[in-house]
Amino acid sequence: MIRKIIASLLAVMLLCGLVACAEDEYTEGGAGTGGNTEQDATDNGQGDNMTDNTDTTPDVESTTIALNSSTKGIKILGDRMLPSETQINCDWTCSGIEFTFESAGGSLTVKASSDKPCYFRAYVDGVAWSSASGSVHYTVDGESEIKLPAIPKGTHTIRIIKVSGHTLARAELKEMTFFGAVSETAPAKNNIYIEFIGDSISCGWGVLDKKNQDGSYTGQDGSMAYPYLISKELNADYSITALSGQGLIFNGTGMPNMTNGYLLCSPIRDGNTAYEFERKADAVVINIGTNDYSKNIPEAEFKAAYKALIETIREKNGADCKIICLYNTMNDTYSSAITAVCREFDGQAGGVYCYKLDRTASGHPTASENLNYVKALKEVIGDALGNIITENSMTAASNGDGMTVDFKKDLKPLA
Repeated sequence: MIRKIIASLLAVMLLCGLVACAEDEYTEGGAGTGGNTEQDATDNGQGDNMTDNTDTTPDVESTTIALNSSTKGIKILGDRMLPSETQINCDWTCSGIEFTFESAGGSLTVKASSDKPCYFRAYVDGVAWSSASGSVHYTVDGESEIKLPAIPKGTHTIRIIKVSGHTLARAELKEMTFFGAVSETAPAKNNIYIEFIGDSISCGWGVLDKKNQDGSYTGQDGSMAYPYLISKELNADYSITALSGQGLIFNGTGMPNMTNGYLLCSPIRDGNTAYEFERKADAVVINIGTNDYSKNIPEAEFKAAYKALIETIREKNGADCKIICLYNTMNDTYSSAITAVCREFDGQAGGVYCYKLDRTASGHPTASENLNYVKALKEVIGDALGNIITENSMTAASNGDGMTVDFKKDLKPLA
């Protein structure tokens, strides 16, 4: 009886803490690398992380379910994950699962595996959940467990995503053990679906450790990069189709270039299975070319490939799909070629937006630079999708601080 009373009191205390959480910052670091004070100060708008890791074991039997493409109640995040009847594949940045959970208290454990070390993150009602070690990053390497300790009693939305990039690791979620019940009805699809095409910039490469940008999982977190953050701001479903180290034309890491990779479900798992584009994107955001630039791909060749990519996007997603072309993140990255292609499609009049981001101070965008991009891009995408974005999707006012181009100025066709 005493045990039940203590467990109940703890659950109430934790639930109260969740209700009181702010949605802007947390103060405990979770980078797992021990060297980046910037990430120790902010979680980039993802909500307070749970720091009380006291676990409990309810006086009820646990339930274990298999995770696969047919599991009832599970929403698969990232439309490009290759379907499987034996597991849920997590390849692309921020791919994962979301579900509604009626907790009886205690922990929730997901069996996972990966061919190489990678990071996952877990959220309970939008709050970044800490592992027993106090880190918001769960390392998955080989057969592993993602354990969310001390989930309070009550109804919660659970989200578990792989935040390491596509080219780093091939990971899977296999089964889940919990105290309570998972709803048989999966969370509904959001009204907006945005696709992001990019490279390591879109993967959050280096945001956790600017001093040691070696490309390993310990320095990368896609949930702190602008594609995931802007999707969260707009309450949109997303697909982050980004390949670190690759270009639109250049391919040098064993992966296809993005011209070919864009058409595949998962190059790292199966380089032959085509993505069917069953769900059409409302908007596609392109930020590609940095690796082409570094390998001296001729501008004329890049321009032709960029134009072909936009034509492919339109073919696969329909004429109503808005396309937002970004450039200047780390270098000039074919700025004249990109703007010229946008003009050929009649710019905003033709549904093709062109936006010059502020140049990063050094190397890949920092956490704070990604936040600046979010401020501006929320307004750009909001303008492009004004016909379907609801008022409550725009969670805060934006003024595009730090950006250098007025996106509302129409691009005119070349003379």
